[in-house]
Parts: sequence; C-alpha cells; structure tokens
Amino acid sequence: MKKQILTLFVFALSFYAHSQIVNLKQIESIEMNTNTGEKITKNYFFNDGKLASIKTSDIIQSFFYNKDGNLERTVRENEMSNWKEVASYFYDDYKRLSKYVNDYDSGGTVITKTIIFKYDGSRITAITKRSNSRLKFVQYIDYSVKDWRVVSETERDLNRKIVTNRLVDYSENDLTTYKEVIGDKSTDSFVYDDKKSAMQLLVKNVFGENYKINLLLIAPHEREFSIQNMSVHNFLKFTSTKSSKKEYAFSYTYNEMDYPKTHTHIDGVIKTVVTYSYE
Repeated sequence: MKKQILTLFVFALSFYAHSQIVNLKQIESIEMNTNTGEKITKNYFFNDGKLASIKTSDIIQSFFYNKDGNLERTVRENEMSNWKEVASYFYDDYKRLSKYVNDYDSGGTVITKTIIFKYDGSRITAITKRSNSRLKFVQYIDYSVKDWRVVSETERDLNRKIVTNRLVDYSENDLTTYKEVIGDKSTDSFVYDDKKSAMQLLVKNVFGENYKINLLLIAPHEREFSIQNMSVHNFLKFTSTKSSKKEYAFSYTYNEMDYPKTHTHIDGVIKTVVTYSYE
C-alpha cells in the first residue's frame, strides 16, 4: 500500500512539474500610425517553444538549430526579390559562442562580417572583421565575466588603447544598468516589473544554457535580440543620463500564469501593441 501511495505521489509530482512548463506559441506585434491608421504587422512563430520564424510584410527570417538545440543559422530574405541575409553561429565544446558570421548585401555587394570569440578564464575577447576592410579588425572588445554573466565591456582601438569601458550591473536576475567609466560617464538604466518574462523564454530556447553570456555577445549584431531580454522580469522602462538617448516605456497586461498577455509602447504618433500566446 505504501509503495502504491509513493508511486502515485511521484506520478502526481511529475505531472505537476510537467504542467508548469510554459512555451511561447506566437507573438504578434502591430505598429500603427495613430494619425494615418497605417499598420505594420510582425509575427513571431515558434515550434516547441523555439523561435522558428519572424515575418513582416514580404520579409521573413527563418531560424535553424544545431543538434544541441542552440541557434545555428538565420536566413532573412525578401519573398518578392533575390535579397538575402544569412547569419551563422558556431559554438565551442562548452556550448559558448566561438564565431559569428553575417553575410549581408550593401549597395549590391555582399559583405561578410566575422566575429571570433576567444575565452581565457573570466575574460572573453571579441574581434570583428569585415571583408570590405583591410584593417586587421574593425572592432575589438574585451568582456569580463562573473557568475556566468558579463560584468564589463572594454572596447580597444588598433593600438589596443581603451576607447570605451562600460560596467554592467544586475539586480538579482535582471540587467539594470550600463555605466560608462570613461568619456561622458553616462548611465543607461533598465526598469522591470515583478512578473515572468516572455522574452527570457525566447532567448533561453534560442541560446541554450549559456544564454546570459551568448545574448550579451550577440545582441549588438542581431536586431531581434535585446540585452534586457536575459532578465527574468519584463522590461518596463529605459532611461539614460545621455541626452542623445531617448527614454521609452512599456505597459503590460498579464495572464493567470503571470506572463504578459500584451505590452504597449507609444512613441509620438506610433503606437505598438504586442500580443503573446503560450502553450
């Protein structure tokens, strides 16, 4: 009898744990000009929680994954022309990004941007080269890592002299500030709600167990990923002490699981409403 009760308990616990797994099914973004009524619709489609494609008008971006389930390649193309942009992702034996290659069209010429990521203890070096440049690199950034998160970024010039140095701060599991240490010493700040993040679900399924580091490395080069997406809560507001950077904010509605149902962003006459669905 005790064995039967124990078996039922284990089964119930297993069922409960499985029932708590939440995956994104679709995200729809509708951007509307409130003066003209003109709308632009953008749809994110998922397959078993993994981002499969993003479609806007006649542009579609498809996402492909390797045997470990991490992002391997994206293809962005115009269904009405021969235009195409391909990004490829490579990983080391520890599932860390080791190389990123982006082939894109610039004025009718295909340019290849290559970033090599080198790891040395708590330091990561990212060296960017472009096929249309004779320079040995066009960008050189050192990242410092602590507790599996990037805590500083230092960009250097061709002589390895520091150009910019930024500190990255966190509050629990939310990325909260980027602070310039030299130059204007500005601070970018990110504010969050206290609910569960839909975008963290997205990036975890794209970049795997090392998503916190991989996302910070790739976000500046891939328009669909933002650095604040690594946070466990939903992004609410961006502010900066730098006058050239515009403040903006989101407002949310939530479902019974504390994930967002919608978020709304208003920028002048442009109103964007994003709707999330789950499975």
